[in-house]
Amino acid sequence: MDLPSRLPSCLDNWRLHVVSRLEGGFRSEVFACTTSNGDEVVVKLAATAEEARVEAAALSAWDDTGTAVHLIDADFEHSALLMDRVRPATHLPSNDDPVAIEVAADLLRRLHETPPGSFPFPDLEQIYARMERQSREDAAYEQRASGDTMQGAAGLHRLDVARTAAKKLCATTERPVLLHGDFLDKNLLWDGAGYVAIDPIPCIGDACSDVGFFAAGGPPATAIISRAGAIATRVGLTPQRAQQWAMIWAVLQACQAWRQDQADLEAFLSSDVFALLHD
Repeated sequence: MDLPSRLPSCLDNWRLHVVSRLEGGFRSEVFACTTSNGDEVVVKLAATAEEARVEAAALSAWDDTGTAVHLIDADFEHSALLMDRVRPATHLPSNDDPVAIEVAADLLRRLHETPPGSFPFPDLEQIYARMERQSREDAAYEQRASGDTMQGAAGLHRLDVARTAAKKLCATTERPVLLHGDFLDKNLLWDGAGYVAIDPIPCIGDACSDVGFFAAGGPPATAIISRAGAIATRVGLTPQRAQQWAMIWAVLQACQAWRQDQADLEAFLSSDVFALLHD
């Protein structure tokens, strides 16, 4: 069912009025709405019903922790989620590492302590394979768009090493947890009292993966390893595993070639620190 038919059905079912389309959706469409009582809410139309079900299950699991946006209702027939609107929704600053490290560590500790329940979440290895495919597609797009066949090459040349390391880390995970899966500063919003996570890509796996994902996700690239180690230490995880995951996710980001500090990221992958993935 396409967007023009899905959205009106959701608005009618939940008795909502659309205020505006919100930016930031990649595989989804997000709309700011008001209820009949004037409350501010958000309707998220996921790409598939399965993605809506997985996200809804994770948000429900985290509901009592104060770590994630509150899910009000779900309409899986239309692959739709109804959630509270976060206000003022200021993103976690990407230029203040001490603050980012403390916020990320606190949220990840509480997210990962939450039992996943009985929902059949995908495992991390499945999600990694999907993200690797997306990174390859992104690299191909950037090469076509720019006419430069070297776009993303630094990441593409290291994908085999990253995949081998990811499989090894997944196989040696001692205590799998419910992961956010897209834990980046853009998905951490201030609600007036603290930061809450939005837009998860939930799966079950190594807690160090979320730490590494966050560490790899922002500039400067030169701080990726120290950032991963600092967060892991605060959460009580093994710094080396978090740093290895950070390297893995950095490889996929290098393939996508979207970062403003792309040259620094590629230099980082070319440095001696990449040997961490061979340990």
